[in-house]
Amino acid sequence: MGIKKSHMLTLFGIALGVMALITVSSVMNGFREDIRQRIIGTLSEMRLSSPENEPFADYRELVGALQERGYKAAPVVRAELLLRHQATTAPAVVFGVDPVLHKELNPILRAQGQHGSLQGIVAGVFNPDSFDRHSIALGSGLASELGVYVGDEIQVISPLFTDPGPFGLLPRVRVLQVKAIFAAGMPEYDQSFAYMPLAVAQGFSAYQDQVDYIEIRSDNPQHSLRHSRELKRQFPSFRIDDWSSFDASLYGAIRFEKFLMFVILLFMFIIASFNLTGSLLKLISQKKQELGLLKALGYEEHELRRLFLIQAMMLCTLGIILGVLLSTLLLVLQHRFGVVKLDQAIILPVQMQLGDYLLVAGVSYLLTWLSVLVPLHYLKKINAVELIRRNV
Repeated sequence: MGIKKSHMLTLFGIALGVMALITVSSVMNGFREDIRQRIIGTLSEMRLSSPENEPFADYRELVGALQERGYKAAPVVRAELLLRHQATTAPAVVFGVDPVLHKELNPILRAQGQHGSLQGIVAGVFNPDSFDRHSIALGSGLASELGVYVGDEIQVISPLFTDPGPFGLLPRVRVLQVKAIFAAGMPEYDQSFAYMPLAVAQGFSAYQDQVDYIEIRSDNPQHSLRHSRELKRQFPSFRIDDWSSFDASLYGAIRFEKFLMFVILLFMFIIASFNLTGSLLKLISQKKQELGLLKALGYEEHELRRLFLIQAMMLCTLGIILGVLLSTLLLVLQHRFGVVKLDQAIILPVQMQLGDYLLVAGVSYLLTWLSVLVPLHYLKKINAVELIRRNV
């Protein structure tokens, strides 16, 4: 009865370890996917630029070539400017965009809530026809810092002194009207991002008819890496970056956190493997006479080892099955019903991946095999002749 209880403890320990590993990995996958959607929705999926990140002029031909290949593409000029309203001044990263092309490419410039997205226009309307040379769209945090709303006018100031004046060089200044306020879903983006017409941004950057890069979006952002490799082959003289490099520190932190959580929770499984090791050692100690008798009857040592290994692997298999079923049930409930919420509007994201299931199962079998090595070593110390002599 004691042996059965120890086996049950081992079984449940393996099941809990598997459940914890799969659940945490799926939650981290969900966070990664959520961050990916926010980055793609704001900074695009892929980006085409010159190898030295210099401005280039043949962007119209490149946009056409990308569209022929089934991609959505739009030229962008990126400028760091100062925005001023009354006595408040704030720095901003301003993107000069083609309103028609960019609205099709970027969800951030559509009405909030489309396709269940938290990104989009929260005040005003981003209408490509009315977004003229006197218009600008602000992030919600930036608009709040400046104290402006839709219809207000702000000054956009270049930090560089390039325009000649009666008293020397002066910064370039334009007065633009706030046509829309958007939410990027990322506080740092809301606090610093703004959009203006492409021609206005070119004027601030002193470009003739040039852009800094072209934003690209495919029909399936899940395969961004594959698409970027294809584009590198098709446009070898240009640099192609995918979304993971746009905010590399954030993306790297999420990947490292998933790895770290996996390693930490792996110790739970190691504890369960210690329980299995102790259980098998106890079994060998209690059944020493029977094992000695089997050796005397002709059983080879490798056959006895195989018996214990099969028993351990059966416990491991049952534990994996139970852990997979429990974790999958929890994850499906969270995905469909949003049981756990980070706040009233944000549901804890989860994403199940086959690779995580296979990795956890492989690690489980490996640790189980390692935990059996010590008990199997003790089988060598069983002397069948000595045991028979003691019992005669």
